[in-house]
Amino acid sequence: MSGREITADRRAWLVGELEAWTALGLVSGDQPKRILGLYEGGTPEGEAARRTDRASAAIMALGGLLIGMAVLTAVAFNWQDLAPASRFGLIFAVLGATYWGAWKLRLRGSVAGSNVVAFIGCLMYGAAIWLVAQTFNFTPKDASGFWWWGVGVLPFALALGTWPLHALVATTLAWYAADSVMRGDLPLFGWMRPIAEPTWSVPLLAIPGFAWAYANRSRSVLALYVALATFWVVVQPTKWTWDATPLFWGGLVGSLLLLIAECHPSGSGLAIPYRFFGALLVGGALIPLSTYAFNEYADGKAMSTALAIETAGAVVLAAVLLIAAAELDRRRTGRPGSLAARLLDAPGRWFPLAMLALFAVLGFGNALEISPVVMTVLANAAMASLAIWLTIVGAHEDRVRPFAAGVAYFLLWAVCRYVDLFSGFGGMPGAALMFLACGAALVGAAWFWRRLKEAHHVHA
Repeated sequence: MSGREITADRRAWLVGELEAWTALGLVSGDQPKRILGLYEGGTPEGEAARRTDRASAAIMALGGLLIGMAVLTAVAFNWQDLAPASRFGLIFAVLGATYWGAWKLRLRGSVAGSNVVAFIGCLMYGAAIWLVAQTFNFTPKDASGFWWWGVGVLPFALALGTWPLHALVATTLAWYAADSVMRGDLPLFGWMRPIAEPTWSVPLLAIPGFAWAYANRSRSVLALYVALATFWVVVQPTKWTWDATPLFWGGLVGSLLLLIAECHPSGSGLAIPYRFFGALLVGGALIPLSTYAFNEYADGKAMSTALAIETAGAVVLAAVLLIAAAELDRRRTGRPGSLAARLLDAPGRWFPLAMLALFAVLGFGNALEISPVVMTVLANAAMASLAIWLTIVGAHEDRVRPFAAGVAYFLLWAVCRYVDLFSGFGGMPGAALMFLACGAALVGAAWFWRRLKEAHHVHA
């Protein structure tokens, strides 16, 4: 039975507390070890084994990649001198031998070796796609080979469950999605190209990966598919030549990711990938929007029709997420209550909703040519709010990274505002004032974090 999920910071805190409890006589014997054993990698042996497995898997994956490159280089050196029949025979012989070897190694109990050989086989499969096309003198003008590569590797990733295979699936599908956006229209499909090409299948292919990550509570694998799905969603307006200013759409998507993160149970590690990419999108979109020069230049360039459709889709999805999360909360806690009461009982979800509403207002404000001053003030308020929210999340979950990210984003906001506002007339005194304010804010944040850790230590 898999243990409960626990972060490294909380595990370190629990180990320290158990040592203190043992010294006070509150626990004795093997009780501390049994308590730690309730969590994934809770015991020192389990944590060490987990870190060793990760390091070993990373080294083996790198070794497998180098071996695959060596084989591909050796084959490519003599490829032109081989007859077509010999080429096909060599391709299928290498693929068959590789997968057979992976299967035999697994039967003999060498799981790590089997995973490495299977990874090499999946690399060979990708190379075989282009080698077969080259044999028929067929040179595709798009990256459809990457789509077939990802589709072929997906069953192996789900069956073996290794991070390198999942990373190969996400990378190949992301490459294909990026190529479909960067490439110009093909005469064969014309305006029907976005439908005729299988780019629409990328999120469908990511669904099994999401299911595997949740079933196995793998945050690292989940991050791969969250990144893939986020990238696919963000580039859709560009692919359909639908929205000339997708900056606001990126902010809407980032707000939805933050909302998805808050819909997870409190402290769940599976919420982290959504929060990371959501904060990245929201924070990145707010940086140009917080400058007056950008708002003045982009004023009136947003397309109201595209914004209306994008905003409506984001609002509908947000409503579905809130209702589903409220129902899951009811089933998890068993507490009765109306839907409205359950929605109000989750205040952490209101900030992502506020960000979603803000990007909708900024988008329509740009389309309706609202004063750039108003747009700039709203975006700056949002940047400061995001920094504060990240520090609150870090304090609430007792995690250093979101707290540090909030502090760093506040510092970035301060530096941007100095460049944007004070550099022209503030000069050295303005720089000194800005640095003083930033330094005081950082000292205050460090003091707050220290007091918070002390309070947790006392009341735990």
